[in-house]
Amino acid sequence: MSSDTQPPVLSFQEAGKTYPPQRTPLRQLWGHLRGSQRLEAGGYTALQPVSFDILPGQSVGIVGLNGAGKSTLLQLAAGTLTPSSGQVRSQGRIAALLELGSGFNPEATGIENIFLYAATMGLTHAQVSTRLDAICAFSGLSSEHLAMPVKTYSSGMQVRLAFAVATSVEPDILIVDEALSVGDGVFAKRSFDRVMQLRENGTSLLLCSHALFHVDLFCERCLWLEQGRIREFGPTSAVLPRYQEYLDGVNRQPGIDAVSATVQAHAASALPDPSDHPSDPSAPPVPPDTPAPAPAAVARFIQVEVGLDDTVGTELRGHTGSSTLHVDATVHTSAQEPHPLVAVVISSESGKILGSGHCPPGTVQAHNAQGHAQVRYTLPQLPLNKGRYRVGVYLLCAQGRYVYEWMDPIAHIELEHSGQHQGPWLLAGDWTQVPHG
Repeated sequence: MSSDTQPPVLSFQEAGKTYPPQRTPLRQLWGHLRGSQRLEAGGYTALQPVSFDILPGQSVGIVGLNGAGKSTLLQLAAGTLTPSSGQVRSQGRIAALLELGSGFNPEATGIENIFLYAATMGLTHAQVSTRLDAICAFSGLSSEHLAMPVKTYSSGMQVRLAFAVATSVEPDILIVDEALSVGDGVFAKRSFDRVMQLRENGTSLLLCSHALFHVDLFCERCLWLEQGRIREFGPTSAVLPRYQEYLDGVNRQPGIDAVSATVQAHAASALPDPSDHPSDPSAPPVPPDTPAPAPAAVARFIQVEVGLDDTVGTELRGHTGSSTLHVDATVHTSAQEPHPLVAVVISSESGKILGSGHCPPGTVQAHNAQGHAQVRYTLPQLPLNKGRYRVGVYLLCAQGRYVYEWMDPIAHIELEHSGQHQGPWLLAGDWTQVPHG
């Protein structure tokens, strides 16, 4: 909960960032000798001067296409960049998860880096010592790995250690740049829970993510950047739908598929990172067609089938108001997630979500020793107008907060209808004649 009566914990006051053009060593020396501080022509402006405040306990999501200035804004907020113009003021302790391993010494061990990284956020050696066991446990790294130099770590191992340290310092401001999408499903779920706990304890959050449901879930306000400028800044419920409509328009341009790229990127990130578990060099090679075993602790889809009337497939044809859609999902549950949720999402061809249906809590029940469960979603008499639609399936945690896996689209449906109705939905209702007088 934020308070309008308290001063902001983070304030951008006409803060911008412009990089000077690349110069030869001789020109750089000449510039230093004459003491010139002005920017030369041809520089690159990554962020135009922007102004906004973040209040205590407030969560703000940053959205925008690649090159919009999001990473520059986050680095200015974290203090790792100095603005070329204006000021950035902050109050309290800042924990930032930006580039992977950016706060680590690659030659130092994991344990040594815990103390070094925490010291940059203002913790003393004694304070880190009291948190050390909890940090190591949260990271999930073994004592052997923690005794090894960080340069031997995979990207997933680095982000787990960085996230464990950054969120253990009880920051006043937590800055996250896509880090929630890195790592295996078990750690990602744990990270989601930790961020939610920090928010509930009053930590302000600045989150940048291409996965819009992350922004919708965590953030009460949303800042939309476009070409280094603020296009909109306001309640997430108002800004995010307009940004999604903008993505739909970009998606329809030839050669650009922003929505599908986002879906594919997150679908890949939802899977376990094989580099987090280095293989034994003495083990025989695995044939290329052998499927990788999924960790037993991660809920996942085993099989999903979409059907329209009596036909199952990925390209389905039916009729508005009479065809029945059904989705059959076989799910692998786990001890940590015995009752995950399955959701079916129907979207327009451009990717704009039209509606969704979640199974009630407890519907997914394992029916064998392997933890397999089967559920079916049925939508009779499809109330969609004529046109082509996408069907997607999502596997979420029991609280509906974390997405373990998604396939969107898993199928397309083409509906025929002879009426003159407008819009995607046919509105239910009855028309009756009202007697005059």
